[in-house]
Amino acid sequence: MSGIFRSAALAALGLLVGACLTPPPVLERTTRGPNAEEFFVQQSYATNGRPPSFDEKRIWQDQMDEKVKKYLRDHPEIEDTARYTEFRFWRQVAPGSTPGEVKVLLGDPREQTIDPDMMAFYGEQHWVAVRSTAKEAWVYPLGWVVFFDDKGVVDMLRRVSPLEMKDE
Repeated sequence: MSGIFRSAALAALGLLVGACLTPPPVLERTTRGPNAEEFFVQQSYATNGRPPSFDEKRIWQDQMDEKVKKYLRDHPEIEDTARYTEFRFWRQVAPGSTPGEVKVLLGDPREQTIDPDMMAFYGEQHWVAVRSTAKEAWVYPLGWVVFFDDKGVVDMLRRVSPLEMKDE
């Protein structure tokens, strides 16, 4: 019987040490913003506990196509910008994306703030570099914070586990 308790204690100790050795998440500054499909898949996991089925993904893609096409019809000036490809084809937020473009791709943010103290809280160590241009911050799932000036996106931050970080 003492062997079972010893094994259980060692297993518990191993889990505790492993949890303590796991590095904390890192807030990274990025020029590649979140994309709509990433959010759709995350929402499926949160809602259904599984990735979207083929049919669910097809329906979502059709709906996203319509939203993007409608936005482009209403805002033809975007076709002359460098971020057109990211918006139209990659469905990804890019520097310069307008608040309207971000909402089309990602939906409404979980939080929105113009308070410099809250933006500094979200920006952590990057706030020093971001504060000169940022006038508003939108917080999204998956650790994303998108900063805006008067015209569009000026900076993007994402909280990631060091275990997920990749060299690109």
